[in-house]
Parts: sequence; structure tokens; C-alpha cells
Amino acid sequence: MMFTSHFTILALLTFLAGVNASAGCKTCQQTIKVDGGATYELVGDSSKNINWVTECYYVDKNGDRVTCEYTNFGTLQEGDEVCPQDSKMDAQGC
Repeated sequence: MMFTSHFTILALLTFLAGVNASAGCKTCQQTIKVDGGATYELVGDSSKNINWVTECYYVDKNGDRVTCEYTNFGTLQEGDEVCPQDSKMDAQGC
């Protein structure tokens, strides 16, 4: 019985480590280019560990600001209409 429970815990931990390593981390794009319009430059980002979102902050040369918020899986959760639908994922891990 003891062998079985230890093996089960070890297998679960190995699985979870593999899932975490393969998912990578979401990262903000350095620039957002709008067709025929402005180019927004990344000026900052932050991660919220409460709900595992990443916020990316951009500004263009006119001072207009854009904020994009991405889920744990790198998909757009909230943001301006110029935000890309997906963020880049860093394969190296968090």
C-alpha cells in the first residue's frame, strides 16, 4: 500500500512539472502595429498572481495608451481593440 501511494504522488508531481514546463509563460509583444496607423511601443508589463493574468502597457508617439490583459494561456481577456488576440509564449518557462 505504501509503495502504491508513493508511486502515485511521484507520478502526479512529474506530470504537473511537465505540464508547467511545456506551457511556458505569456510575454508581451514589443510593438503593436495598426494597419495604416500608429505603432505602439511596450512601456511596461505586470503579472497578477491572483488570477494569473499578464497586463501589457503600450504608448504611441502621440502619447495614446493601450492596455492588453492576457489569460494564463496567452489569450486576450480584456483590452483595447488594437490588442493582439494572443500573446507570445516563452518556451523557457517562468
